Amino acid sequence: MKISLRYLLLPLLWAIGCAATPIGTAVLEKRTLQNFTAIGDKFYHIEETLRVNWFRASNICRQLGGFLVNLASEEELQALSRQLHPAQSYWLSLYDLAETGVYASQATGTNAQFLRWSAGQPDNIGGVEHCIQLWMSGSTFQMNDAQCEMPFHFVCESY
Repeated sequence: MKISLRYLLLPLLWAIGCAATPIGTAVLEKRTLQNFTAIGDKFYHIEETLRVNWFRASNICRQLGGFLVNLASEEELQALSRQLHPAQSYWLSLYDLAETGVYASQATGTNAQFLRWSAGQPDNIGGVEHCIQLWMSGSTFQMNDAQCEMPFHFVCESY
């Protein structure tokens, strides 16, 4: 009986070991990046079908192998904006849930590197707007603070 149990465990241990190899990692990266499109030096998933709250958008991005987009520059905003639908709004990784008026990235945990506010924003109407969306303001996408529970499209990024 001990011999047969050993032979049953060997294939199981082998399979576990294979899953941890670089080959297994490459397969995972290929599977998750198929949901993303290269724009500049990053990969993005622009969700145009689902409209969900900020928390759900963040979870979906994680499930896809990324995180809500963390814009680092005007150039990145412009490159991404060319791919977005002008009549839609999109969640970003930025929020001020920890301290009102101090915007941090959910993706990195650090303060925002780049902010491009729409005129009059952020305004924190009613004291309940703590998550940041991109929306079309005039002829360009800019940032607006919104209630985190509101449903919007979203953009994920992955490296």
